[in-house]
Amino acid sequence: MSLLPDWLHPWRWYAGTVIIEALYRHCILQESAGSIGARFGRPKGAVEWRSLRRWRKQLLISPTLWGWLGPRLGAAKPAADRNEGKTYLERLLAEGGHVVQSGIRAIEELSGPVRKTLQDLVHNRKNAWPLKHFLPGFLLPGSSVRLRQTLPTEKDSGPGPP
Repeated sequence: MSLLPDWLHPWRWYAGTVIIEALYRHCILQESAGSIGARFGRPKGAVEWRSLRRWRKQLLISPTLWGWLGPRLGAAKPAADRNEGKTYLERLLAEGGHVVQSGIRAIEELSGPVRKTLQDLVHNRKNAWPLKHFLPGFLLPGSSVRLRQTLPTEKDSGPGPP
């Protein structure tokens, strides 16, 4: 099992904050796909960036793009257009405590709310669950029985095989 940083989504090339900034520019600020792509290192002159449409459709639906929040935030189907994408994005950002503003200055403030939606969660392709379920040194969540926490030394390799 891997524990990823809260800003990194499994099976994604871009960090969560990059995806949200691109969607913010696309759905809320109505910037073109070409200008957004150029900002994130895509070739100059590329008019289309298919990832934007895919991310918009997967937001709050796909398990790797906050899909575990979708049912609670009222996202039952993929966002069909920019307006619906804007609605889903506003709901996600509100979940993180961000009030959506217009303008470029608002983008500078996006990383905090995005990270807050993932704070203290372990997530995989299908689910997310609180990190506290895996507290180190305890046999079961909520259990007061501690596991033996010894580190191997030169004289003793520890409780079992390495």
